[in-house]
Amino acid sequence: MSRGAAFRLALALLAFALLVSTPAPGLAADALTLRVDARETGHIRLHVEARPGIELAIRDELTGEQRTVTPKGAEIVLRRFATWSCASRTRRFTATQLGADGTPLTATAEVRTPSCARRLRLVGPRVVRAGRGGAAHIFDRWRIGGVAVRFCVLPPGASERCRPVRVEPGPRERTIRFRAVRPGTYRVTVTTPHQRLRHSMRANPESGRLRILATGDSMIQIIDSFMKQRVGSRGAVVRSDARISTGLSKPSMLDWPAHAEEQATGMQPDATVMFIGANDGFPMEGADCCGAAWIDEYARRARQMMRSYARAGRGRVYWLLLPAARGGFFRELFPAVNTALRHAAAGLDDDVRLIDLEAVFTPGGRYRSSMRIDGKRVRVRQSDGVHLNTAGASLAATLVIRALRGDRMLR
Repeated sequence: MSRGAAFRLALALLAFALLVSTPAPGLAADALTLRVDARETGHIRLHVEARPGIELAIRDELTGEQRTVTPKGAEIVLRRFATWSCASRTRRFTATQLGADGTPLTATAEVRTPSCARRLRLVGPRVVRAGRGGAAHIFDRWRIGGVAVRFCVLPPGASERCRPVRVEPGPRERTIRFRAVRPGTYRVTVTTPHQRLRHSMRANPESGRLRILATGDSMIQIIDSFMKQRVGSRGAVVRSDARISTGLSKPSMLDWPAHAEEQATGMQPDATVMFIGANDGFPMEGADCCGAAWIDEYARRARQMMRSYARAGRGRVYWLLLPAARGGFFRELFPAVNTALRHAAAGLDDDVRLIDLEAVFTPGGRYRSSMRIDGKRVRVRQSDGVHLNTAGASLAATLVIRALRGDRMLR
């Protein structure tokens, strides 16, 4: 081989050696890469390729949390570096490490996690027994817990009761118990900024059938008969106890507060329908009808009865207000009784509902013997100008049953 050929061969070998020993662009020995996935329910996993033995900082841009690790090899897997969050579906992570020349290297990666719109699940029994309480179960589909909710229960005929509840980190389920002392349908609601879950459960009466007491003076008669006819098919039984010519202001004939306590203790009604007052007007505690002192005493006695029938929340009271009478002393008495009953029921909304027959039969306090029902003019009062006749009693019974159903006491 000539000297020139040998020289050219040496140059070619040198060029080849240099090509092999120089890293290709993008494959530097101190390159930093970051990959992220959310395939495991509730968790985010990071895959990092970095320089072994050099401290590596990884930051969750959503929470600001930062963790430092020192990889032993060129690749490191952080299986549960972060959890899914309702604050943001898009999660961004940053990895930082010093390169061989001391210059910081940075890599970023993003992942999209599931929406919070279906994170929680609410389940519970469809039927429970009144008096034994109810329960609802909140399940976290993400299986990580650490979520706060607003838990509300709407009892039959009562105001909604709410409280904050937290599914603690770790557990995937939280059971919440609540009082279901009164028969009827309970509505349970669980609310977060991202979800509103609902569940209904029926609390059946301890006796098997809803017990309704229809009581009062002669005003309750006929109404009680219509109620007996109409609610039997709805799983209820009506017991009538009409005490003619009695009143709250004439205890010598019947002490109604004491009698109400006996009725409540003996029958234990789930609902009480009371209609009374046409025989009242007698002096009470030295006060003549129908001034402020008389109204206050009547309200005190009526309130005592309402509490007895309510049975500490186990029962509900439906007290009928008196429709205006045609004339005589009743024109003064009935408004006084109605005023007293409104005073008596004040603050007892969860236990007492007043059925305003005055607004239905005699709006504005104007007496009328007939009214339109279903497009037809129908006579609704008896000839005495005080009592409801059959048609009027039928309408009153309809209003009571409608109230029972509206309160979810009756199916």
